[in-house]
Amino acid sequence: MSDESYNPSELFRIKTVRELSNLIPRVLKLSWEVSPSMIILIGALTVVSGLVSPATIYLTKVIVDTVFESQGLTLQWSLVVVPLALIFSLWLGSSVVNGIGGVVQDQLSERTFNSTNKKLLRKASTLDMAFFEAPKFYDQLTQANQTQGSLQYLPMYIFDVFQSAISLIALIGLMSLLHPLAFLVLVLTVVPSFFLQGHMTRRGFQLSSDLTRNMRQTDYMAQVLMEREKAKEVRIFGLGNLFIERYLNFRYEYIAASKKQMIRFMGLNFGLELLTTLGIGVVSIYAVIEAARGQISPGTLTAVFAAAQQIVSSVSGLVFMLNHVYGSSLEVSRLFDILDLDPLSVAGSLEPPRQNPISLDAHRIESGISLKNVSFRYPATDRDVLKNVSFSIPVGSKVAIVGKNGAGKTTLVKLLARFYDPITGTIRLDGCDYRDYDLESLRGGIGIVFQDFVKYDISAAENIGVGSVINIANREKIVEAAVQSGADVLVDSLPEKYDTVLGRTMDEGVDLSGGEWQQISIARAYMSDCPILILDEPTAALDSLRERELYERISKLSENKTVIFISHRFSTVRMADIIVVLEDGRSVEVGSHEELLARRGKYYEMFELQATKYRE
Repeated sequence: MSDESYNPSELFRIKTVRELSNLIPRVLKLSWEVSPSMIILIGALTVVSGLVSPATIYLTKVIVDTVFESQGLTLQWSLVVVPLALIFSLWLGSSVVNGIGGVVQDQLSERTFNSTNKKLLRKASTLDMAFFEAPKFYDQLTQANQTQGSLQYLPMYIFDVFQSAISLIALIGLMSLLHPLAFLVLVLTVVPSFFLQGHMTRRGFQLSSDLTRNMRQTDYMAQVLMEREKAKEVRIFGLGNLFIERYLNFRYEYIAASKKQMIRFMGLNFGLELLTTLGIGVVSIYAVIEAARGQISPGTLTAVFAAAQQIVSSVSGLVFMLNHVYGSSLEVSRLFDILDLDPLSVAGSLEPPRQNPISLDAHRIESGISLKNVSFRYPATDRDVLKNVSFSIPVGSKVAIVGKNGAGKTTLVKLLARFYDPITGTIRLDGCDYRDYDLESLRGGIGIVFQDFVKYDISAAENIGVGSVINIANREKIVEAAVQSGADVLVDSLPEKYDTVLGRTMDEGVDLSGGEWQQISIARAYMSDCPILILDEPTAALDSLRERELYERISKLSENKTVIFISHRFSTVRMADIIVVLEDGRSVEVGSHEELLARRGKYYEMFELQATKYRE
């Protein structure tokens, strides 16, 4: 494990402003990596957009002053037409700039989403299984997934802040025509709202974080009612009203918490809006008095009126966008927490790669696998699932693992596939510790079919091909795997044979029975030339005759492979060279079928019990 342990409480802590400010360069760097040209173009458009409003106000001042100065004289139209033409040009140009900016920003945000989603999916797919044993990790992963939209648009919000700042600086210059400090009155009346908005953003994010589990439960209740796999039980047991009621209860809890928070801030927000209005009033009255005294021109008065409202609007917009950046940064921090997660930080994580690890690709299996005093418990639990398990699996042998439910059989398979490392004891391959091997090549040398295999709603060929992704387009190898596993007869009976889409997600999909799906899953194991084949009770949906036929086929086609399988049917188990009996996590007996029957121990009891049922 890493020195820095996985600590959900720390990860769910709301980051400080300083911590969040460090994210901004990282976000911009990510966008730059996506498209430097788009970032440069958006930056240029931002500067232009920020100067349009101040320039329009200044040109209006010039027109008004020219008209008033020409009273009683011949108006020089050129002095009016040119500023008017410039104003109209700015309006049209602004429309074009906004249109171009919208297209570019949309493209950048979509590409940014693709880039960050790829990073998140890759991170989630490479983290150790130990993380997925921690419910808090699911909360964290849910938040990270939900906040990708924030990272998608955060660069745009940052540019909006720059645009508001540019516009504000120019407007302050216009306000100096009235008084050098006039703008301060307006700014000071708006600034308090910045702190309120920040506080509201922080509290809103805290509420969302606190209710992450609530939202996950809400989503789960909805999924129960809408997923096809659960539809039969929902209807037969009349579960609809139960889960709808629970769904609504979770929703009402969220709504009540949100309402309480909104009411709390409503009064304060109204008071600050009143303060802002007072600031505009004070500046406007002062400008009127100065104009009446002849201290400023009518054009300046017009400019001050427009600039005062525009400054308040710009400062309010700047405050709003800064809080938008703040809120989005809070959300994005959850995403970066996942991306930065140390894969060694959780209890039960695999040890880091050794120096010069052994590659199974270039290292043929010679003697086999041996387990010595292997014990294991799942992360965040205190019960040993496996206790001092010891036995050997000679190369090329067929090994059956038997025991009651909960004896630790599937957990043992997970250790053999190195999803976890033992708490104590060692697993060795050809005399070398499992941890001395390159993890990818080790797993690449193991073909495995799980009891809870995945049913993919893709073509039959691809369902088999996922057993070896590099060969997923190799139809010849897919057909060969189907023939070896006996799934070819099933596939040939499908409407489009290997091109038939399986499952009912798609309109053209064809669903299979449990036993048929298991035939497909077993075919996956034959897609790769793995020297080790593990079958974690993949034939539970087959009758005993079909199961025996399948294992006989596997035995013939796996003469040069080491086969490890779990089965509750002793007619199949007796075919194994070695049988390992697990009881309460311990390997209580190891031997051949005949040897274990002769001992008249635990295996004999289980065999006789099942045989008696068949005789009856």
